[in-house]
Amino acid sequence: MRKHNFFPGPATLPFEVIQEAAAGLVDYHGMGVSIAEISHRSPIFTDLLDEANALVKKLYGLSDEWAVLWLPGGASSQLTVAPMNLTEPSDKIAFVDTGFWADRAIEAAANEANAFFLASSKDTNHDRIPKIADVQGARYLHVVSNETIDGTQYHQFPEVDVPLVADMTSDFLSRPLPMEKFGVIFASAQKNFGIAGITCVLVNKNVLPDKSSRKIPKIFDYHTHIAENSLYHTIPTYPVYVALLMLRYIDKQGGLAEMQRLSQVKSSLIYSEIDRNPLLQGIVVTEDRSVMNACFKSQSLEMDQQILRFLEQNDIVGIKGFPTKGGFRASIYNGQSVESVAHLVELLQNLPL
Repeated sequence: MRKHNFFPGPATLPFEVIQEAAAGLVDYHGMGVSIAEISHRSPIFTDLLDEANALVKKLYGLSDEWAVLWLPGGASSQLTVAPMNLTEPSDKIAFVDTGFWADRAIEAAANEANAFFLASSKDTNHDRIPKIADVQGARYLHVVSNETIDGTQYHQFPEVDVPLVADMTSDFLSRPLPMEKFGVIFASAQKNFGIAGITCVLVNKNVLPDKSSRKIPKIFDYHTHIAENSLYHTIPTYPVYVALLMLRYIDKQGGLAEMQRLSQVKSSLIYSEIDRNPLLQGIVVTEDRSVMNACFKSQSLEMDQQILRFLEQNDIVGIKGFPTKGGFRASIYNGQSVESVAHLVELLQNLPL
């Protein structure tokens, strides 16, 4: 029996996607070989890659100005690669301190340009999204659209006069976006659209500088991967295949509008119980709560442990909060079912305390 999986990433996948991915790993469409054993330059794989590109463009409504890249190294590598491609060393990059991943981002970018925080919610333990209006001459504004650890999410993106560069690892492909605001979006696959090992990077080619004094290693240059359709070197083929299966699933379900609706249904179930239950407490201000990672706690560390044991005894896994935050974190990405969320809520309604 499958358990109710609330791990924050790698995260749960729809069972039909897991089944198809498993079958392809053993024998792809009766070919007698695994999908993981074929060349990344073979017509079979390049057709799959082209389909994945087309589906990302379809789901987000992207024009030909946008390139879809599939790159290894995780979103963490893009924290350095993006500023390397978009700035001169003397340029300024603005950040908003929303929590753990914003801190990681500014640390990486500081090696490439003049990186600085416009605003921070550190004083309130990152329980909200700081509001900003001006980027103070920055080349672009970096945002973390959803802070997986802290449980906050942008529901409206800042209105600024420079492109947004967004780490969307934990809410990519979960809702429609105002794409005109963005210059670069990147996301690792292992939360909303696949397994660990591949990162999808969307690049608006208009934001790439015509010339740069910076000498970028070829492997880190977006132009390289745009020209080679992500095949400059051997990319992780099986993670791309699983990402494609998730893209097909999202499209079949009704696209990003349906993913957004389901996210609202799932998160509303959890947050309604958190707000109703006197034993539980949310840790994020209501207007900035993430619909991907519902973070909450009980009245004490001892009670947290009691609740955790009860949930685990009833087939809930992966719900323990990040060590620096404590409490609980219910991750409800695209692959999470409403049924699993309802099971969790029923358990929270009947805590034996």
